[in-house]
Amino acid sequence: MRKGKLGVVLCLYPIVGFACVILNQPLLCAAVFALALIAERDPWTGRQTLQAFALSAATAILRKVLTFVIHLFPGDYYSWGVLRYFSVALGALSALVYLLAIVVSVLAITRVMKDREADLPLLSDLAYWAFGLRKPRPVPGQYPPPPFQQSQPVPPPYQQGPAGQPPYPPYTPKAPVPPQPGTAPQTGEPPKE
Repeated sequence: MRKGKLGVVLCLYPIVGFACVILNQPLLCAAVFALALIAERDPWTGRQTLQAFALSAATAILRKVLTFVIHLFPGDYYSWGVLRYFSVALGALSALVYLLAIVVSVLAITRVMKDREADLPLLSDLAYWAFGLRKPRPVPGQYPPPPFQQSQPVPPPYQQGPAGQPPYPPYTPKAPVPPQPGTAPQTGEPPKE
């Protein structure tokens, strides 16, 4: 694990940033991003904390908008039933947005702890763009082979015979021997009488 200029492990900044997303603290997340950007000046740390800050800001803004819309509809017992259910549905949607942010943050923390990119779907592209970099793409044709793939037997190459003689014929595998009459087909033992 790499240490920064302040003697702190660099993956700690994004971990604290995503923890601020979990705790719903966007201003504290912005402070962690500013500290990582100004004090450390490490591009990897800056990109990861920017992703945490952008996730925190997007979650906070979306939840504030949903809360504002919820407060537009009266929630008391004298209101119409449909508006009350609409208000409850928007409240559930706001809670679902927050739950999704928590799950994404936990996944990002597990990636960042291993010194890998957090790689959040839209926010990763934003972070690379903000730092003036291009997101690396895998090169076609250099993918690892799929696991558990059995290879086919390869026949030996065609061999030339000694000088003055015709070449040897290519190797062909022999067909399996059929069972002999009077033996059991499965075990190869004679049938019991």
